[in-house]
Amino acid sequence: MAKLNLENKWILITGASGGLGKSIARYLAQNEKANLVLSARRIEQLQQLKEEIETSSNSKVLYIQTDLSKRDDVEKLFHEAVKIADIDAIINNAGITYYGLTDINHFETFETIIDVNMKALMWLTLRFLEYFKEKGNGAILNITSEAGLIPTPYQTVYSASKHAAQVFTEAIRAENRKSGVIISSFAPGGIATEMLTKSGLDKKHGMDSPFNMNPDVVARLAVKSFKKKKFISVPGFLNKLTVCVARFLPRRFIAFSSERVYRPL
Repeated sequence: MAKLNLENKWILITGASGGLGKSIARYLAQNEKANLVLSARRIEQLQQLKEEIETSSNSKVLYIQTDLSKRDDVEKLFHEAVKIADIDAIINNAGITYYGLTDINHFETFETIIDVNMKALMWLTLRFLEYFKEKGNGAILNITSEAGLIPTPYQTVYSASKHAAQVFTEAIRAENRKSGVIISSFAPGGIATEMLTKSGLDKKHGMDSPFNMNPDVVARLAVKSFKKKKFISVPGFLNKLTVCVARFLPRRFIAFSSERVYRPL
């Protein structure tokens, strides 16, 4: 199977203002010579990333300020993206989490997590799938999570949203396997990004923990698996081992073990 050629292609990346999205944008520009449409809430970071990439590469960069927790913004992102560029691929990377005891007092936060991690990803996947079918080609990469493959206490809603995103991506790929549109998923474990510090996870597993991979390394692996059109890819030996072992152990044991790993200090 021929690899995806991303050179001079226009790729839309959500959640591109920091973390893995930022690293993916840099890698695509510097190593794949792709052109980018960047999306995130923080416009100053998008402007800075645009300047950085265009200064260090020949890639063209456009950006759209978007809050994916708002349905109107999700729709606006699609319409503006296809208006300003001939989009060839989308990487649904945006995601948020909450770390702590799951209780009713944080339900509004949980709703936002579901809106961003699941609903926005599903809507953009379906909208761009339709767009790419009409165009005759295209590719979609959904960034899910190892937490979508293994129940993760104290990040329960994040884990549930990523599980939904994972099985949705697998099923929608199966439905459209003869459409000519590539649909892939990439399920990383912990990554040493600002998501850890914002959620407080860094207090349990620090940025230098073996549980957390370098975002630039993860970005490279994400793009490589996307180019190979992989059904699903889990980066990192420890993550691969965890997912593999979990398939053969009782789910109760996996959940209880995961609770001990993530139990707040």
